[in-house]
Amino acid sequence: MSDKSPEMTEIKTMWSESLLETLYVVLRKEKEDEMVQEVIVDLRAKEYDDEYLINKVKKKVGPAAATRMEALLAGKATSADGAKPLSQADQARANAAAKKRGKGGLVGKIKGIFGGD
Repeated sequence: MSDKSPEMTEIKTMWSESLLETLYVVLRKEKEDEMVQEVIVDLRAKEYDDEYLINKVKKKVGPAAATRMEALLAGKATSADGAKPLSQADQARANAAAKKRGKGGLVGKIKGIFGGD
């Protein structure tokens, strides 16, 4: 079966929509930057344009989430509660803690989003 078949296109589309929905949930629940950035990496791998993602977030979640999304796409650390952005040292500690928790992969992301361990 080639990648151009209708079944493969539908599967890829469903997967992409699932990733977008995951992004909306993560932003609505104001999860930490690392989690949002993991979803962004997956969306960029699907070749989504930054402006497209910002516009979708603005429509689905709101302008505050779109502003946060812009900062994250630019590689700037933010905090969900609007406080001062994390320093590089704090960001490094947060990244190390996330790795230590072992929440890698899609299942770990989904569990993290919905509060499961």
